[in-house]
Amino acid sequence: MFTNDIVVKILVGIVFGLFLGLVTIFLSKKLTLNRTEDPVKAAPIDTPLFKVMSFVIGVGVSVAVVFTAGDTAMIIRNLALLIPIASIAVVDSLVRKIPNSLLLSMIVIQAIYLAYYSVSNHTTQLLIAAGFGFFIGFAACTLPGVLKIPVGAGDIKYSGVIGLCIFFAGYLQAMVLMGLIAVGCLIVLKATKKGGLKTMIPMGPLISAGTVITMCYPILESFIGKNFAF
Repeated sequence: MFTNDIVVKILVGIVFGLFLGLVTIFLSKKLTLNRTEDPVKAAPIDTPLFKVMSFVIGVGVSVAVVFTAGDTAMIIRNLALLIPIASIAVVDSLVRKIPNSLLLSMIVIQAIYLAYYSVSNHTTQLLIAAGFGFFIGFAACTLPGVLKIPVGAGDIKYSGVIGLCIFFAGYLQAMVLMGLIAVGCLIVLKATKKGGLKTMIPMGPLISAGTVITMCYPILESFIGKNFAF
């Protein structure tokens, strides 16, 4: 039997999810057109399929966030983070660029959350964890470049911001999920004869997917410790 609390959470998730879908459509198109001289690049955003999927996915992930976040502050933070994360996934998939403005918005959202948590709990523990997560995220994507493995500057910055937002354990889990999703994409490309191992896959959507799943289900938290997870 549904309680009032469950009904409220479902309604909040649905309403925000619809809002997220609408914002993703508008923001993704605007940022895509700002980063390319070819308007055809943004054409997929105007298709009915994209618009329907934006609302469906938006509602799905929003409801998941509302039901899995630990407290009200985390619910607000996680829902707010979904906006830039979703738009990054779309823009990067279309033009292979990750807007700095979206990364900055994630940093601001996390900074507000960290300030609130630190003041209300009288601790700097989460600030240290966030700094460590940023360092690991940035370093992890910088290393391939040192080894002459091409990694986009946007991917490096996005990786660092993800480490800042979901900390060490969350970052590790998100990267593992990203790798698994990438393998799945390669299998599909190979099976449909549309690509293979040498096919370049935009990392933004994969990082975004791994991050959202980790935000909702931070499994590694119990293995590595809460100070480096959530």
